[in-house]
Amino acid sequence: MIVIRFYKKGSGVHLVMDGHAGAAPKGEDLVCAAASMLCYTAGQAVQFLWEQGKLRCHPRIQIRDGRAVIIATPKKDTEAEVLYLFWVVQAGAWVLARNYPRFVRTIPIHLEEGGEEA
Repeated sequence: MIVIRFYKKGSGVHLVMDGHAGAAPKGEDLVCAAASMLCYTAGQAVQFLWEQGKLRCHPRIQIRDGRAVIIATPKKDTEAEVLYLFWVVQAGAWVLARNYPRFVRTIPIHLEEGGEEA
């Protein structure tokens, strides 16, 4: 199962994805492919925000087999833009989990402090 967590810790906004869907053999699993595409899209969008000077520090973008971690720390005046980006990715993850509940679970973003360590 893929578990996708979204949370805010301090001023950083986090996306952490762990696991494999197991809906089909590796290389043929469309559920895994969809989840991976969400991570690659989020990672590229966060990289664009960094290049545009909208983040306080270099983002953490790690995407590998079975695990992805994306952390963005927005500047004060770009916080809404960064949160919106993560909200859009969360919406895609929610749709994936709704359509494939045996293979994907999401834990939505909580704006209060907390979450889990990446």
